[in-house]
Amino acid sequence: MGEQDNETGLFGNFYSYGLNLGDALKNTFDASFDDFNNPNLMEAKLLDNFEIIEKKDELIQKTNLVYMRQRLHSFPINDSEKEFIPPIGIVKDIEDGEFEYELIKENFVAYQKNENEIYELELVVGKEKLIEVFLKTIEFLPSIDGFWIYIKEFWEEKNEELWVAKHFTDKQIVISFLNSQRISTLDNGYLELVVHSLIGETNLTLDEHKKIHLYTKEEKLFRYFFKHLFDLGYEQTEELYSLEFGFRHWHYRPADSMSRAEFMLMLAHNKFEQLE
Repeated sequence: MGEQDNETGLFGNFYSYGLNLGDALKNTFDASFDDFNNPNLMEAKLLDNFEIIEKKDELIQKTNLVYMRQRLHSFPINDSEKEFIPPIGIVKDIEDGEFEYELIKENFVAYQKNENEIYELELVVGKEKLIEVFLKTIEFLPSIDGFWIYIKEFWEEKNEELWVAKHFTDKQIVISFLNSQRISTLDNGYLELVVHSLIGETNLTLDEHKKIHLYTKEEKLFRYFFKHLFDLGYEQTEELYSLEFGFRHWHYRPADSMSRAEFMLMLAHNKFEQLE
């Protein structure tokens, strides 16, 4: 999906070869440069081979690696019910899941203290503002005492790993690190990022589904987040939907990001410690 001009959006169906979804996406975006401005990935599906594509003889070949359906579809950009654009790193499967995709909105839920004395907040933000908002929420923390990265087991089908930077005890160090490694961290759908603060035993998380979580025992901090999310324009809801349970979806990393092995070497170079 992309834009024809300031008032008209376009979407089409593309078929692309690639080493992985991120690679195939880059090939598609490169091939569709003349068709779209500001392209976005909305749905994806892994096909076993080219031959199973229905009416494949009618496809237009854009490059050696990319084909597309002949027709592009238009829609008004100023539509008040804009479809949720998923953050980089995760995308809906073409096949529908249990819930309707239209249920996903940019808003948040806040839970009162549970039996473990923990307050919880969850926030869903789309592609355009997710990184900006997550970095702002790091600034909301009064202080930090470490930064953790979980490498998920479905990245190359290996065991989950936890890497900890105990020496990241300044918010600006974490923000600088994430900005410098953006495509391999913030845009990576195989990671969970956790900023830890001893105040209220607080964890601020960007999970592998690109949802922001706050867990804290400090009520003042919980209410501070609550207020500032309102100030940022997000509304509270009773039911929050995101691209995880109830939605068929894919995780991916951008084509120019590090492989798992390269990523682990980068963490070691930055003095992260792997915990068992």
